[in-house]
Amino acid sequence: MHDENYKRIFASPRVIEDLLRGFVPGNWIEEVDFATLGKLSTEYISDELLKRHGDNVWRMRLRSNWLYLLLLVEFQSTDDPLMALRILTYTGLLYQELARNEQLDADGRLPAVLPLVLYNGDEPWQSPLQMGELIAPVGPLLAPFQPAQRYFVLDERRVAADDLPSRNRMSAVVGLEQSRSLSDVARVAEELAAWLPDLQVRRAFADWMRQIVERLVPSGAELPPIRKLEDVSMTLVERAAEWSKEWQKEGLEQGLEQGLEQGLEQGLEQGLEQGLEQGLEQGLEQGREQGLEHERALLCRMTAARFGVATAERLAELLAPITDTERLAEVGDWLVQCGTGADFLARVGAAPAGGGGVAAGNSDGT
Repeated sequence: MHDENYKRIFASPRVIEDLLRGFVPGNWIEEVDFATLGKLSTEYISDELLKRHGDNVWRMRLRSNWLYLLLLVEFQSTDDPLMALRILTYTGLLYQELARNEQLDADGRLPAVLPLVLYNGDEPWQSPLQMGELIAPVGPLLAPFQPAQRYFVLDERRVAADDLPSRNRMSAVVGLEQSRSLSDVARVAEELAAWLPDLQVRRAFADWMRQIVERLVPSGAELPPIRKLEDVSMTLVERAAEWSKEWQKEGLEQGLEQGLEQGLEQGLEQGLEQGLEQGLEQGLEQGREQGLEHERALLCRMTAARFGVATAERLAELLAPITDTERLAEVGDWLVQCGTGADFLARVGAAPAGGGGVAAGNSDGT
């Protein structure tokens, strides 16, 4: 999912600029002349380095001394204990090519390098951030001879929402990496559609969002064409209620089928001892109850995806007494219609007791 879309998104100099301005610490950013920002020509990159970083080696000038700053971007979905060594190797290969092509400053010096790792893994990044931590400790006489390069990691899934700068292309990337529901994707799409001017970047984001939506919607659900950012939010708004009913129907059918099969089998076995009629009745009742339990569980999973785990746990308590499939279907409709978890829980809790409803709850869902 990430490879092709990341290449398209990070082919834009404005994305690199937003990445540096919004997420890399230090006031040295103010010394960068972003008008000079551009990809390094592949003729200055070795074959080995080109395989890994051919599309992601950038250069820019610092206003203070006009030295080139080279940016190495490494995309990671898994933690790598030897990343510091990989970065050191890439830097050495790059320096060799720059020296061979005489890409040095007036004093014959190599440019500075900022190694930057973009990480989107499920677990926090734990690997050493500098080369010196990979080398066995030595005495003070040998220590100065050991390589000590450091790299910067942007752990995308652990950036706090309050720390995301507004109208920033990299913030949108982080927002999508952290998306866990269709409403999260719709929010990012609406924000980007309101201000993002870059046509190619807009298309890359739209394609990426389509892939995320395809993963989140019910299996076999029909997905309208998504070619631009506006299509994403429109599709999610128009189809949300329809997909919710498909999830409920699919869950109830699976639950009833599994429950009836197990219940009938148990009922028939008991019918040999207690009578066929009693066994079948018990089996059908067990099947119905298992079907209802499956639908309750599905509604809780959908609620967790939209409003969070705490809301889903409270919903489970409210759904426990409900034994009416039509009432459960109404809860599914309310899940789509309500804008907040508190409103949703209040509506479920306020349902009349008739038909398997539950007692009224507070507006905060408690």
